[in-house]
Amino acid sequence: MGAARARSALVAGLLMAILALAGCKGREAPPAPLEVGSALPAPEQRMSARRPVRRYYLARQATHCEVFFSDPDRDSPVHVVPCPLYLQIGERIRLAGKTCVREGGPPERVMPVVCPDPLTNLEKRERGEE
Repeated sequence: MGAARARSALVAGLLMAILALAGCKGREAPPAPLEVGSALPAPEQRMSARRPVRRYYLARQATHCEVFFSDPDRDSPVHVVPCPLYLQIGERIRLAGKTCVREGGPPERVMPVVCPDPLTNLEKRERGEE
């Protein structure tokens, strides 16, 4: 008997909710207040969708490879590092988000590649994570 009453109450509640929504057709409901400790960040804490200004590179020269970053204000000092075997002279690898892109060579060689450790380590060091 108790289960039948619970079902009846549930059905009655659903019907009332449907009727309330139908009556609000064309009108926007007021926003619900956020609970304390809500998972939604405050507007000023939201991340920007813009691309980062600083770019990190690993470039191959004739005799060595070097990692550095570049932003509109300045370029970083160059650090000499071991060269990846797949990188040809004049090409470079750019860190793009969580992946790396080989560029600077013929168009058929411009493609995503595995990020070399010296490049990702430079980025972590500059962001203060290491």
